[in-house]
Amino acid sequence: MPLTPEQRAERAAARRALARKVAIRSALGAIAFGVLAFALLYWLLTTVGGRDVLLAQVVSRLPPGATLTWDRAEGPVSGPLTMHGVRFDYASDPAQPKKRITFTAKTVHVDPAIRPLLGRTLRLDALDVRGATLDLPESDEPFEFPRWPESLPAIEPPLALQADTIRIEGLRVTREGAPVIAIRTAGGGLRASHGLLHVEHVAVDSDLGRFAMHGDYVPRERYRTDFVATAVLPSRGGRTAPRFGIVARGDVAKLDIAVAGRLPAPAQATLSLRGEPDPRWHLRAKAPVLDLSLLGGGEPSDTPLAVELRADGLGGAATIQATVRQGDLRAVIQPSKIRLDDKVLTVEPLIVDALDGRTRLQGYADLRDPDRQRLRFAINARGLRWGGTPDAPAVVADADFGVAGKPDAWAAKGEGRFLREGRRATLRFDARGDTVHADLRSLQARMPSGTLDAKGDVRWSPALAWQLDATLAGFDPGYFVPAFPGRVEGKLATRGSARSDGQGFDATLDAPSLRGTLRGRALDARAKVALHGSDVEGDVAMALGGSRASAKGRVGATLAVDATFEPLRLDDLMPGAGGVLRGTASLRGPRETPDIMADLTGEGLHWGDYRAASLRASGKLPWRTGSGALHVEARDVEAGLAISRIVVDARGAMERLSLDATADTAYGGAALSGDAVKRGAQWGGTVSTLRLAPMKGAPWALDRATTWRWDGRNGALSNACLSTSDGGALCASADWPRHGLDVRADRLPLTLATPWLPPRDDGRPWLLHGDLQLTGQLRPVGDAWRGNVRVTSAEGGLKNSERSRRDLISYNGLQLEAQFDPRTISGTLGTTFNDDGRVDARIATGWDDYAPLAGQVTLRTDSLTWMELLSPDIVEPTGLIEGNVALGGTRAQPTLGGQAHLSNFRTEVPSLALELHDGDVRLDALPDGTARIAGAIRSGEGTLRVDGSLGWRGADTPLVLNVTGDKVLAADTRDLHAVIAPNVVVRYAATQPIEVTGTVTVQEARIALEGLEGGATTSPDVVVLDPVDPKRTASSPLALDLTLVLPEGSVALAGFGLDGTLGGQLRVRQRPGREMIGNGTLEVAGTYKAYGQKLSVSRGELIWSNSPIVDPLLDVRAEREVGDVTAGIQVRGHATSPQAEVWADPAMDESEALAYLALGRPLSSASSEEGRQLDAASAALSAGGGLLASQLATRLGFDDAGVMDSRALGGNVFGVGKYLSPKLYVGYGVSLLGTGQVLTLKYLLRKGFDVEIESSTIENRGSLNWRKEK
Repeated sequence: MPLTPEQRAERAAARRALARKVAIRSALGAIAFGVLAFALLYWLLTTVGGRDVLLAQVVSRLPPGATLTWDRAEGPVSGPLTMHGVRFDYASDPAQPKKRITFTAKTVHVDPAIRPLLGRTLRLDALDVRGATLDLPESDEPFEFPRWPESLPAIEPPLALQADTIRIEGLRVTREGAPVIAIRTAGGGLRASHGLLHVEHVAVDSDLGRFAMHGDYVPRERYRTDFVATAVLPSRGGRTAPRFGIVARGDVAKLDIAVAGRLPAPAQATLSLRGEPDPRWHLRAKAPVLDLSLLGGGEPSDTPLAVELRADGLGGAATIQATVRQGDLRAVIQPSKIRLDDKVLTVEPLIVDALDGRTRLQGYADLRDPDRQRLRFAINARGLRWGGTPDAPAVVADADFGVAGKPDAWAAKGEGRFLREGRRATLRFDARGDTVHADLRSLQARMPSGTLDAKGDVRWSPALAWQLDATLAGFDPGYFVPAFPGRVEGKLATRGSARSDGQGFDATLDAPSLRGTLRGRALDARAKVALHGSDVEGDVAMALGGSRASAKGRVGATLAVDATFEPLRLDDLMPGAGGVLRGTASLRGPRETPDIMADLTGEGLHWGDYRAASLRASGKLPWRTGSGALHVEARDVEAGLAISRIVVDARGAMERLSLDATADTAYGGAALSGDAVKRGAQWGGTVSTLRLAPMKGAPWALDRATTWRWDGRNGALSNACLSTSDGGALCASADWPRHGLDVRADRLPLTLATPWLPPRDDGRPWLLHGDLQLTGQLRPVGDAWRGNVRVTSAEGGLKNSERSRRDLISYNGLQLEAQFDPRTISGTLGTTFNDDGRVDARIATGWDDYAPLAGQVTLRTDSLTWMELLSPDIVEPTGLIEGNVALGGTRAQPTLGGQAHLSNFRTEVPSLALELHDGDVRLDALPDGTARIAGAIRSGEGTLRVDGSLGWRGADTPLVLNVTGDKVLAADTRDLHAVIAPNVVVRYAATQPIEVTGTVTVQEARIALEGLEGGATTSPDVVVLDPVDPKRTASSPLALDLTLVLPEGSVALAGFGLDGTLGGQLRVRQRPGREMIGNGTLEVAGTYKAYGQKLSVSRGELIWSNSPIVDPLLDVRAEREVGDVTAGIQVRGHATSPQAEVWADPAMDESEALAYLALGRPLSSASSEEGRQLDAASAALSAGGGLLASQLATRLGFDDAGVMDSRALGGNVFGVGKYLSPKLYVGYGVSLLGTGQVLTLKYLLRKGFDVEIESSTIENRGSLNWRKEK
């Protein structure tokens, strides 16, 4: 029945009412559920009860093998939440429960943000971990070759993590108990999610160093990388901390990585990759000084590496070449090819040149299929050489080795062939092994003298262990160790293994009898040694050559060792050593405090740089109880310091010791007496006397006895003062560590430094005046120390002589302050210099050559008298020096910045009658480690210019100067006037000769030869008994390549009868240690007066053709015309043996030609007196001149012979002379013109005065002369 409209409306209203009722109830229910859910969530997040429920749920949902416990918790889950005594263990493989990760922490404080959890991100506003440990299991992942880019680390955290502030205080990471790293503090930020890692200024301070990281690594974006990391590694005290940095930028198709730092010298490496999937890459690395021991904080190596590497490749194919040096060993990897393709490594081949030979490695390793892994490698060496000294003949070796199989089952065989002094030996081995051990089936050596046969086994996992048995039957070790040739027979057996506690090894060595010869000496030895960790027990006896030695005992917690030498000849024991040691020695008692007994005598002991001409040690010195005496005496000892004699007398016991010691060295002597007593853990005693007597200067003596004590950490020294008779005093006191060490000095005279200054060039003493005060402190700071020194002086200076009215160098108000600690040194210096000048300096560096250097030096002075010390030729220098120099780089390779300027420089050079003025020189440091030098100075009408560079980074050419000029006045004395135009290059490097090359043009010169003669040689009335310092040599050798150009008519000569000019060109060359040679020709023109006549020089040449400069080839022709006759003299030949000839035109005999030359008329018209003159001239001519006469004088024993000047005869004479004593000289001469003979007597007085008497056939003369040598 259809509904009426009213019914339909009523039902619709009912439905609406029901819907409204349902909606209201649903809303109320939803609200109630939401409130309940919110309340539950609030309860879980903000209440302690909710926290415990959530943490329990977390523990229950951990994966199998994982546990999480804590002692107590504070705060809600919403944070901040602090958990104490946290421990988390996780073993990922239930079958290996010991392979687990264990994390513990005293406290973990977190402050999480809840909302990001809705997006599956764990955000921690703060994470603070304290007192934590993390122990990791050893990785058992099989080895795999790297693949690009799959081998790059993936970032796959189970939950995105964002930690804005991370702070860790104390985290010790270990791997199965072995230390890995101990982090003291760490802090920074971290964000990690799928394929993304961002570190925000993370800083880590640990026992392995200080590390810092910042940047992004995003594998999901084609491995996009923008990352920077730095590391400063720990170092031993006094050493510069190694440091390096890494920068990586790019992605999988374009990546650049750079590494740079100091290890300890600057080192750098770069890697660039371009393209994909097989990128083309280039690797470059260079480290001139690389000490790998510094990476682990070990002791610096005495022989660090020098590495230079270059590698280029495409994908897994690479071409490698490198150079590696360590000490005297040098290895060069020639361009070699290595390929890695799909887990297959191929070497094709690797070539290494070392030991003067070549080694090739070739082969492959295929690890693609774990069940079918294969490897095959061959090593071939040819021409390897070692030894090659008089004591160790060279050994040349060829070898071929091969290994094949698979990692779990491989075999290795090889053969080596050795050649020494024409005799051959072979070495063969056969081994089998796997990944944990190697079985040495046979090791055989065959040589002309006999054989060696050995076999054994070596294991390296789980711990190192070995056993080896060898039989020697005429074995010659000289094929392997060239310095020890011989023929040895016997047996050797050794067993050993690493201790489970990690404290060394348990091992034995048994050699019951070794006989034969070694190094040409009869051998009879036995040894039985057992090693148990740090304890050693053994019985060893040896007879080798003339040596007989034995030792027996135990070294462990206690010592019981007896040694006998009857005798021991060191040259029997080792090459390069020498001397004889006889006697006995014994050690008994605790390892740290043994009793000492010795009766030893040594003679001529030497080894390396150590030596002692004689040694005597006798006596007994107990450690604790009893009384004994020990006497030690040695002479001519070299142990870093040359000691001519040292004597030590010890009495009592080591813990109640009285000591007297004396030592004498080339620098002086020292004497000490005192005592030492040990009470408990503390040592103490008294220094009764201490006297230091330097070879130069006043002696130092201890004012009064001083006491001291030390217990290993704490100590004290009562006030101890050393003083000298000159008024100096040096005092020290200590109370460590409370107050540290104090040193002070009052009125220390600067004259104390005089004996230690280098000698002056003029032989005069250094005249210092002034005194200084000194204070110094050394204070403990934690486990290190810090110190400072302050030196002050009111005034002082240096004089040139006692009569000098002013100082060459003076100062006022000097202040020097220095601070230092185990790693750094810094200091400042300030003083007024030469009245109105000023010097200020500051410097900061470290203790070793690789320490960074920083500092600045400023200088200003207009008093330049100190320059007179640099050269004795300059007088009264004036000008202004201003400088501002910045120091940088390292101590080994310093860099300089800034500039120095010398302006308005003026000085005189009296020896050359020069006045140099308007000097201006500037030095400007450049960034490349060099300095630019530019300057000029005027002399006469010209200017001398200097332009060059100064370098201090390398030793090749640190100083290069270009010296040029025009119309430069080089000398202006009465005897020499010279104007030159130089164009010269001067090069100087440390330990290298000074090189001078270029050209000097003489533009104008006037030379008075007679005035120059005295400066050329020593005056005949001066006797040099011996040099001032016979040990002194020239400061720097000279390498000369200089061209001297004399334009025609530019040089005028006058003197000794010559009035002419000199021209031509001469190239002069000299190498250190070789004779100076020349190449070129000089021409002489003008007139020459000889035999009383003026001759015209028609031809005059001095010719050098790569010949000694002192021995040119002469071609000189001088002549005169008398009517129709032309007469002359011609000199030819070498200057050391000239040949003189008189000639005439028309031709005539020599006597007739000589008459025309000397008299101007024929011989027939000469008088008897003139005839005698001609005979004397002919005799002199036949003698060959002064040079030849000088050679004859040397052979006949005369001091002088040749042409000389005689005032009594009024001309030249040919004579000889001899010093009858250092002060008395007697000479005899004959006039070249036959006018008579002369007897000369000279007697040397004092201060340059001498008396000279001449008695001749014409007159007698006497004179009192005074000469001053300059």
